Amino acid sequence: MASINFNQHKDLRRDELKIALICRHFTLEKGGLEKYTVFLSRALLGKGHEVHVFANTFMDEPSVVFHHVPVIPLSLPVKNLSFAFFLEKRFQRETFDIIHSMERTFYQDIFRVSDGINPVQMQQRYPNPTIRRIKAIGPRRLVLTYLEKKIFLKDGCRAVMTNSKLIRQNILDHYKINPDKIYVIYNGVDIIRFNTGNKKTFRDPVRASLNILPEEIVLLFISNDFKLKQLDLILRAMAILKDFFFKLIVIGSGNPVPYQQWAERHGLKNQLLFLGPQKMIEKYYAASDIFVLPTLYDAFANVCLEAMASGLPVLTTNTNGAAELISDGIQGYVLKTSGAHELADRLVKIRSVSERTRMGMEAAHTASAFTSENHLSELLILYDRIRFKKSS
Repeated sequence: MASINFNQHKDLRRDELKIALICRHFTLEKGGLEKYTVFLSRALLGKGHEVHVFANTFMDEPSVVFHHVPVIPLSLPVKNLSFAFFLEKRFQRETFDIIHSMERTFYQDIFRVSDGINPVQMQQRYPNPTIRRIKAIGPRRLVLTYLEKKIFLKDGCRAVMTNSKLIRQNILDHYKINPDKIYVIYNGVDIIRFNTGNKKTFRDPVRASLNILPEEIVLLFISNDFKLKQLDLILRAMAILKDFFFKLIVIGSGNPVPYQQWAERHGLKNQLLFLGPQKMIEKYYAASDIFVLPTLYDAFANVCLEAMASGLPVLTTNTNGAAELISDGIQGYVLKTSGAHELADRLVKIRSVSERTRMGMEAAHTASAFTSENHLSELLILYDRIRFKKSS
């Protein structure tokens, strides 16, 4: 990777930047990609930069300049393509120091790969090769393939920003691009909001409101995609460990009915609490004992970092970029398979109060190095690199 001596380019670092952020839905009501864009816009504004957001839908955010990008409201593939098409038209009207996209579009200075890449998504979601080949020629996957090839192989960006080494390697394996073009910047966590001190404030009141006994071990699962994050795997592990007093809190907007029916058939009905979406999720980290996210594929599930900062040991899979912050038996465990017995075994190892406390402290210590401020500092260095390349 080419190095830049920023001491020779101090003027770049002093300037107020005019930054374009691209995200189809600018809101805190959806997933990590959308929330990241909102938080990034606020952080950049706080540093005195001029922030423009190009989106199809957006919430009100003071000082942000919004640009509405229409989409053709048909199928998802048509929405994706039309968003990219109309976005390109919008960019013909003015120029920016940095164009930073969270979406697959025709051109951006920086493309942040926030949900992994299409070939690996296909492998994880459709392990059967025949089904995968059929799905690959569907409109949605054809559009994603087209946009990714345009970005990675046809100069659709100046730099690729990933939030894990896992995704960096995925891109290198499938698209063979120049490694120096890929920058790994781990996610940051708000340690003011997510911290171990929340337990003193929230733990007892929240557990009492949910009728959770002091001796019960509470597992926490947070996701809006129950299938991709393998909620069923947690239930199967709990069925193996029926006598261990585990309770599971599920937060997210997925459909609970199939899981509730399965739990009832297997004697877990009273151990499962579906709470739906929650805004103050820090309360539930504080009330829980172990965070579990056995995801099939995640670039970097930020809920894992939030859980660690809150003092929870984390159990996740080796197909989650956040697993790069976890060492087995230290901050939690990294699952190597999708087997219920492996997860059950790890839950048994971590069930004692002393083990949970030790691992939780280690997790919080690790998370303390990944603050939102550190993330922004690394990102601004990347912005400077891109500006230097554009000006040279």
